[in-house]
Amino acid sequence: MLGSFSRRLRISAYVVAGMLVFGLLGVPQARAGFILPGDSANFAVLYEGNGANSLNINTGPIFGNIGIGDPSGSTTSNFAFNNPGTINGNVLFAGSVLLNGDNGTLNGTITGGNANVQTDLNLLNSLSTTLGAESGTALSVALGGSGQSQTINASAGTLDASGNRVFTVGSFQFNNGETLIINGDAAGDSVVLNFTSGAQFNGTIALNGITSDQVLFNFTGGAALMGGNTLQTSTNGAVLEGVFLDPNGAMSLTHSVLDGRFFGGDSSNMQIVSGDTINAPVPAPEPSTLSLLGAGLLVMSGLVVRRKAQLA
Repeated sequence: MLGSFSRRLRISAYVVAGMLVFGLLGVPQARAGFILPGDSANFAVLYEGNGANSLNINTGPIFGNIGIGDPSGSTTSNFAFNNPGTINGNVLFAGSVLLNGDNGTLNGTITGGNANVQTDLNLLNSLSTTLGAESGTALSVALGGSGQSQTINASAGTLDASGNRVFTVGSFQFNNGETLIINGDAAGDSVVLNFTSGAQFNGTIALNGITSDQVLFNFTGGAALMGGNTLQTSTNGAVLEGVFLDPNGAMSLTHSVLDGRFFGGDSSNMQIVSGDTINAPVPAPEPSTLSLLGAGLLVMSGLVVRRKAQLA
């Protein structure tokens, strides 16, 4: 009888633990700053998919999932995936699967009709608009040539109501061989750099004390900027860190290593070509979730011990 009771308590402990991990108990999670909405943290690349345009990938490896939107429900955007492209993850279409070239190496599956993809894109677009409307600390990036660096301290950013440190980028010159350093506190800082015009990222971005999912390069301009290319990267193999979000313009990643995520694209082709690597971070469990999990298991273990004492 004791064994049966203990067994039931152990099963209950597992159930409580699972509920805590997946948030089924409704316990609020204390998280600072901008948080990637929906399940967008499960993607390396999310492409808007407006109009008869393509996500073009002929490089890699890309570590993480790829999502292709279908905002109009017309399923006109397609995926052009060619050698020597390599994806270690799944390709998910919001609408029907539409391929234009599929001779790359995919270590995963291709599926259509995934509603989460469009939901995530809609939420990201809303996040971009909300953050882009905020007033931030004025920032000019001009490093002065190869071998030069510039440091941004998160604490200098304007603190918004959500705990973000917000900067408004007025001018941006960032060339090969230059390094942009962002210092922050992983326990609390989330850094948002708002761009209202196009920019080229050609140097290294290095983060100290902060993760790539806590740094957002948020583009709020339109596709007409820079001749239709709002966001361009070509680092000559250097590393970029952070989340790049450009819902309204064209995006290109060329000969670069991105430790982060690439979201947006609008009514243009998204180019991920010519020697790129993307390493999408794996979301870590929230500290509060782990604490609750441990507390739940301790409570259930205590009940087992108490019951044994009562029956001894």
